[in-house]
Amino acid sequence: MIIIITICRQNGYFIKMLDIKKIYQKIVYANRFLKLARIFHFEKIAPVKLELNSNDKCLLLVPHPDDETMGCGGLLLKHSANFDIICLTDGGRGGYDQPKDNIAAIRKLEFEKVLDKLSISNYSMLEIEDCKLINNYPVFENIDIEKYDYIFIPNYFDQHKDHKAVTTLLQKLLKSKKHKSSLKIAFYEVWSPLTIPNFYFDISDVIEEKKSLIDIYQSQLKHVDFKNGIKSLNLYRGMQFNCKYAEVFSIINIHTFMKL
Repeated sequence: MIIIITICRQNGYFIKMLDIKKIYQKIVYANRFLKLARIFHFEKIAPVKLELNSNDKCLLLVPHPDDETMGCGGLLLKHSANFDIICLTDGGRGGYDQPKDNIAAIRKLEFEKVLDKLSISNYSMLEIEDCKLINNYPVFENIDIEKYDYIFIPNYFDQHKDHKAVTTLLQKLLKSKKHKSSLKIAFYEVWSPLTIPNFYFDISDVIEEKKSLIDIYQSQLKHVDFKNGIKSLNLYRGMQFNCKYAEVFSIINIHTFMKL
């Protein structure tokens, strides 16, 4: 749909055409943000320390190899026994200097090395084509979520299409798969800071180990300085919660999550 706007100028008139679809999308996005803020208003507002019990079963869904380390590396270092991890895509678009298949193979080896360092053996890779996650629900729906107390996923407003897709796909999955009524959804941050974090986790004593894990992803570090970027984000979060370094999360119940 096209809207035509006439604008007066000193020497005459000219016609400017705007795509109203783009305007509408911006309005919808803004409304979603406000809706999210209203939803979180009824959750915990003053962030508190995240504490996992030894029997808490956690599933970490990561769109690409390295997201687990960027967003939750400190938490994984201290609670690796709680976690199962599923990497959703092959990560084949994580570089421009090699064919996609080569990049995917390299990133898979990096991912496996990181999980070995974390002593996490219960993991899998769905190997959906990078940047095509939203179109592959038939693969995603094979994920079994029945036993988990927490499912960790990327920030709802994270600036990557695969990261955004996880929320949509998980909502669909929850409608068709058995899960605990007490299940909590925990958003973590990678590409965009969480707007309203309600839990934090002190990683001051493992920040150097987290940096070492990030170092394993050399295929990505040659394109983006993730190590200093994520360290700075964790430093900033630590300042907010009276510790040196922290990771933060927005954790909500299923009822709230399904409203998003």
